[in-house]
Amino acid sequence: MSIASIRKRVYEILEPARDGDAGSLAFDIFITIVIFLNIMVMILMTVKEIREYYFYFSVLLVLLAASTLIIFVAEYILRIWSCTANEEYSNPIFGRLKWALTPYALIDLIVILPYFLLLFTGIDITGIVVLRVFRLFKIIRYSDSISLIIRVVKIEKNTLITTYLVLFIVLIASATLMFQVEFPAQPDTFANIPDAMWWGVITLTTTGYGDIVPITPAGKLLGGIISLIGIGIFALPAGILASGFTKALEQSVESEKIYMCPHCGNEIPHNELWRKNK
Repeated sequence: MSIASIRKRVYEILEPARDGDAGSLAFDIFITIVIFLNIMVMILMTVKEIREYYFYFSVLLVLLAASTLIIFVAEYILRIWSCTANEEYSNPIFGRLKWALTPYALIDLIVILPYFLLLFTGIDITGIVVLRVFRLFKIIRYSDSISLIIRVVKIEKNTLITTYLVLFIVLIASATLMFQVEFPAQPDTFANIPDAMWWGVITLTTTGYGDIVPITPAGKLLGGIISLIGIGIFALPAGILASGFTKALEQSVESEKIYMCPHCGNEIPHNELWRKNK
């Protein structure tokens, strides 16, 4: 077996499983387990009691962390070595650089980089290893459901951008008004417009933490009005996406319909009917 064929096979295994590739599916399951192990270890190692009273368990966690790190490093090396099997990254140098700048490759690098920074420089930023969880999207990105979500967001992006722009304008206006009204009474709480913007976000989203509240009659009246506005405005994106999903699902169902040719009796998918009508 040639190096090129080995590289191609490694690339196929490392990519998300499709077309019933058993090797790729097995790797997807394996790397998913490793990802969850890594995140679990990261969480447990922050528990002080485990580090102080369960020595052998803490040693096990350290060994698991080291093992998963080795797997992640090996995976990254294999990916950057085999990516040239894809025509898009076929150039040995520029192709690999192009691959290294893709979102998933950057996440892979970010995951392993903190450990090497800690080892060689003493800088501890291992907490961002949680970004590894985004690698799960590689496994499910070929799902029809995920594709549907992405398609709907792309179709409705202009409407969504306009809606969130309106939300931002309302946020700035409400924060500015509340700052003007409440600052004389609460100079420490509503010290500036950014502080008032925090209040505006919590109020418009109807979360209501209660850490910053208006105390003047005018402030309470303004807060009530802004809360009612927030209920209506924040419902818009949900309505837009719901409408988009309904349309996309109808189109998906229509495209999957099968018709029978009255002449030959063969099945004809809906998206192939135009060929028969020519």
